[in-house]
Amino acid sequence: MLRVILFDLDGTLMDTAPEIADALNETLMRLGHAPVDEALVRDWIGDGARALLGKALAHAGAPDEVDRAWPGFAQDYERRVGTRSVVHEGVRAMLQRLRQRGLRLVLLTNKEAAFAHRLLALQDLSADFDLIVAGDSLPVKKPHPGVVIHALEALHAEPHEALLVGDSVTDVRTARAAGVGAWLVRHGYPQGELAGDDAPDGFIEHFDRFDPPAAGRVAIG
Repeated sequence: MLRVILFDLDGTLMDTAPEIADALNETLMRLGHAPVDEALVRDWIGDGARALLGKALAHAGAPDEVDRAWPGFAQDYERRVGTRSVVHEGVRAMLQRLRQRGLRLVLLTNKEAAFAHRLLALQDLSADFDLIVAGDSLPVKKPHPGVVIHALEALHAEPHEALLVGDSVTDVRTARAAGVGAWLVRHGYPQGELAGDDAPDGFIEHFDRFDPPAAGRVAIG
């Protein structure tokens, strides 16, 4: 029986790319680098804010500037969090519906905890989750299975009782490594081709039509 659903954040529950791009370009220009298009930033999202900064600086030809640039980018992003992020249609009602069914909900993100908690608070979603596991909550992050194992142990659940809902290759690989089902949204930041070994168990066309018991049967049973 399905008891726990683990949700990715960026791309899956919210479109956060616009405000991340704003913060990133503010940092890049302060360092003397050219700004980048939001479309490129969307391709970089998924491994946490510091990793995203590293990708941007590598793109700018300055991969060694990450340590120096990080404090400024962290401040830039903290100011931008919640300014242009949008909760995807159907998310709020879905989370309430799942909680009413008695399912335990986990936020499983590679975004650093300070940013994740601030974003959830500003979007009034914090209370919808039983547990938040962020990119710096543990020594490992997605796609390492340890993040899922940590969450399931905290909720006294087994892998066959869990489902991971995300938007990317990273989410599929995390689920596979941890032995849980993987369903992906059609929107989001896929980070690659969702095919072959990186194909999920199923896709969610719209959160209004997401039936977790059915997803659990397809993904796990």
